Amino acid sequence: MTASRLEPDIFDAWLAEQSADLRDVISEIRTTIVASGQNFREGIKWGSPSYWLPEVSRRNICYIAPHTDYVRLGFFNGALMHDPDGMLEGTGKKLRHIKVYKVDDTNRQTLTDYVTAATKLAIADPDSLSR
Repeated sequence: MTASRLEPDIFDAWLAEQSADLRDVISEIRTTIVASGQNFREGIKWGSPSYWLPEVSRRNICYIAPHTDYVRLGFFNGALMHDPDGMLEGTGKKLRHIKVYKVDDTNRQTLTDYVTAATKLAIADPDSLSR
């Protein structure tokens, strides 16, 4: 497993600007993404943290987007992903997301599984990622 190349100072500055009610959820989602064991790079794009694998392409695999009372864990190739738990939402051409209200022992593994599935799809078919 290769360590992710994250930008803690950039992320922390971005996180400080988010609603205090959502900061823990956001941090837990980020931890879940990192814990998936991928060689993710992190950047703030379109106002939210985005994650990609440079060895696959510079196209994004997943993102974190806070809303009023939940946080989206989004997938740029989500429309092509298998959705065994029926959690993916969205109607766009490729984007799908999971609404996350909290991260705990009951859903942490499920979220990790979706991040892993999106990553495997991106590795197998880099063209599946949104342009």
